[in-house]
Parts: sequence; C-alpha cells; structure tokens
Amino acid sequence: MTHPLHPVLVHFPIAAWFFATVGDVASLYYGEQVGWVAGVLLVIGVITAVLAMVAGLLELARIDQQSDAMKMANQHMILAMVSWSLYSISLFLRLDGTTLMQPSGAAILFSILGLMSLCAAGWYGGRLVFEHAIGVQQKRDN
Repeated sequence: MTHPLHPVLVHFPIAAWFFATVGDVASLYYGEQVGWVAGVLLVIGVITAVLAMVAGLLELARIDQQSDAMKMANQHMILAMVSWSLYSISLFLRLDGTTLMQPSGAAILFSILGLMSLCAAGWYGGRLVFEHAIGVQQKRDN
C-alpha cells in the first residue's frame, strides 16, 4: 500500500473522543443517558486508537532518526499516548464491573484533559505533514 494507514485510522478515535468529551460535559445537564453514550464513545476511541497507534509506529520507522521530524514525531507520539491514557482512565472511572455508569467529576476531568492532549498531538501531527511532508508522496515527473 502506498498510502500511509495512520492518517486514515486516526479519524475514528479523534471523533469518538471529541464527542465523548462533549457528551461528558452535556451529561452534567442532560443526565445519565448522555453519560452512557459518552462511555460507549470512549470504548470505541480507546480501541480504535490502539489500531491508529500501531499504524503510527509503522510510519515512525520510515523517518530519519536524526531529523527534526523525528523529534516532532516523538512529541506527537507521546501526546497521543498521554491522550489514550487519560481517556482510558476516564473510561475506567465510570465502569462498575462491565456496566457504564454516569461519569463522575473526575471522569469528566480526565476526559477534558484527554481532549487537550489530543489537540496538541493533532497539532504536532499536522506539522509533521505540512512542515516535514511526512506521509506525503512526492509527485514524480513522467
């Protein structure tokens, strides 16, 4: 496959986590059903993020180890793992066995912190593409 898989996969956890965070905040006003939906979105985000991170690791192997892009890729990767960890904590804080419960204040806080970290990770990911052309296929003259 000539197209990198990582940029295709990241949309799933990003969307799931963004709407989970919105749902967490909304659950403060609209109740348990919204909190449950946010929990389901967290599950989807945590699982799909693992797939995106594996694909990202495969892309990481293609970057020159001594380049500025590698330093930025490491920052991107660390922030993405921090996001995954924060959202995972948020998920586990709302579990009672295997049942999703209304999120506590701590679960909502971890979700908000996860979104902040996710935005920073995305910013670094965008810089990797637009400043260093990581994952961009160069046009060939025929």
